[in-house]
Amino acid sequence: MKSVEDQILALSLAKFEWKTSGQIDRVEDLFDDELHFVHITGHVSSKSEWIDELRSGRFAYEHIEPKDASVTVDHSKVTLTGRAIFTVRMGRHSGQFKLAFTETYVRQRQGWKLVELLTSTY
Repeated sequence: MKSVEDQILALSLAKFEWKTSGQIDRVEDLFDDELHFVHITGHVSSKSEWIDELRSGRFAYEHIEPKDASVTVDHSKVTLTGRAIFTVRMGRHSGQFKLAFTETYVRQRQGWKLVELLTSTY
């Protein structure tokens, strides 16, 4: 059986794959209903707001290149910190962003849920 650290690393990588391949239902299932997502601009999105952006195509992940990640387990909370290069499309504009991110997961009845996502440039 995989360690908690390995489970979260694999889940985070799978999330990147789901985002770039348009598997928005899987992303939505991973996000906790009370997700707190802080963008690089400081804007805070709810789960429903962000899923609506992805479904509408107003924002699309074209490619995500993970650089590094580490996991810390603190009882029922697991925190992953990492860096990646994100290639995204916002409307008619595309861009590439070097982002540092912190993902906080909690285990719920239905499995691991992402409850907080914080991003910043590096």
